[in-house]
Amino acid sequence: MDENNLMTRRTWFASVLAGIGIVISYGFFAFEGLSFLLPHSLRKSTRKLFVGPMGQFSMGSVRSFYDHKGNEVLIKRDTQGFKAFSSTCPHLGCKVRWEDKEKQFFCPCHRGAFDENGIAIAGPPKDGNQNMYPVPLIVDEESGTVYVEIKV
Repeated sequence: MDENNLMTRRTWFASVLAGIGIVISYGFFAFEGLSFLLPHSLRKSTRKLFVGPMGQFSMGSVRSFYDHKGNEVLIKRDTQGFKAFSSTCPHLGCKVRWEDKEKQFFCPCHRGAFDENGIAIAGPPKDGNQNMYPVPLIVDEESGTVYVEIKV
């Protein structure tokens, strides 16, 4: 056998590593190409939207906040922390508001009521087991800042 045609361990290992590198680079290229071709609506993209410092939220109160699309978000602070809900009633889409005396969310369209955790307690939403829509909320304890996570 010709000694020049024999593959040493070093050349075999180098060719295997080169092959693995090529496969990985083509895989990344294919992934990036497919993600570029996918419609933007299929990509899951969210963004943190600044709401305010934690100090602006008094205990037991609810503040209204509007995202960049004009959707109202109701943010409540209590002893358990912060909670955020969409102001859109799950029954027929009317606007839900906070009633401080009763300590509940209220929908005036069909007299639907929700407790402090957004659980339906009266009216058609209770009959249909339709709770308020939660909105992802991020509380950065270190900086004392509250954010909502919205779809872009």
